[in-house]
Amino acid sequence: MQRLLLAFTFTIMVLACTPVSAQSNWSERISIGGDFRERYEGLFQDGKTARQRLRFRARLTLDAKINEDVGFGIRLASGDPGNPISTNQTMTDLLTTKPLHLDRAFITYSPSNALTIGVGKFGLPVTRTEMTFDDDLNWEGVYQQFLNTTGPVSVKFVTAQVPLQENETSADAFLFAGYGEVGVSTEAVNWQFSVADYAFRNVDAVALAQISKEIGRNTNALSVNAEGNATGFTSDFNLLDIIARATVSTGHPGYPLQFTANMVKNTKAVTDEDFGIWVTAVLGLASEPGSFQFTYTFARVERDAALSAFSYSDNRGTNASMHEPTVSYMVAPGIHIDFNVVFTKTLSIAAGQLNTLHKRPRLDVRISF
Repeated sequence: MQRLLLAFTFTIMVLACTPVSAQSNWSERISIGGDFRERYEGLFQDGKTARQRLRFRARLTLDAKINEDVGFGIRLASGDPGNPISTNQTMTDLLTTKPLHLDRAFITYSPSNALTIGVGKFGLPVTRTEMTFDDDLNWEGVYQQFLNTTGPVSVKFVTAQVPLQENETSADAFLFAGYGEVGVSTEAVNWQFSVADYAFRNVDAVALAQISKEIGRNTNALSVNAEGNATGFTSDFNLLDIIARATVSTGHPGYPLQFTANMVKNTKAVTDEDFGIWVTAVLGLASEPGSFQFTYTFARVERDAALSAFSYSDNRGTNASMHEPTVSYMVAPGIHIDFNVVFTKTLSIAAGQLNTLHKRPRLDVRISF
């Protein structure tokens, strides 16, 4: 059924891609941008060897308007092809050249201002925090979006069909997403409330692919057979994700105050380690030279509350608590300096296991164009 839906949506979009006329001005239809970030990062924990490394992230984006209804986007990015949640590239391996990969490639079809259908590998069309999906992660497959604004009220609905692991001899792993959002804008406060259901199907194939192909990381509980080999996850995953957000005007245009509270519960977990919370407060935008942004995030994510293969790459996965203060400063147009520290600690450990505070300071210089 899912393959039929994907094929049907793709066929509609191909038929909609009528070519532009020869007189079309492509310079007005194409936009090119990108960013580069240089990072110092330390990893410190009592009882373990300290690590310090230099890393960079490089991304180049092209967006094109094919005609009035159809758009195309593509992005190249640095990083390890075996890590879906990070485009960071560590400076190592004896000065070898570094890889560049296809990070996004998609088509969108918007027959009206309210409806958009997208297919390919695309940025997430939903509001979420990195508790469930890292900012560097992109979905692939098909999504359908309905968006309408009437006065101060906006509504948004998204469905998505995301293949995760195609298999020749067993059932494919899929993510089916359903998302609803309501926003209300007033002169002083913008409110946003969203509810999402992320239904993973045949998710054991994800665990087996991680092991056999060495893809990403896993901190979720695994089931093993008599020989001690992993057979899949202990739990299935169906994530109920609820987000409330308020953006408050402070009277200073460059320094709004934003609060975000995110709760996730894995309704298919077979243990009681099924709940996560993520809270963020942000002051400022750092959108003008000489301006700042201050951010503080607290998270507590139990072992099977989210799929660690796709969640925040810098908090060591699930089964962890996290504190992360960040300061950003705009030096000049398109140039920022950021400093933050990620403090994490494991929630549940085996007897005798080391559980000291893990400290991860980072200093970034980033440019965008």
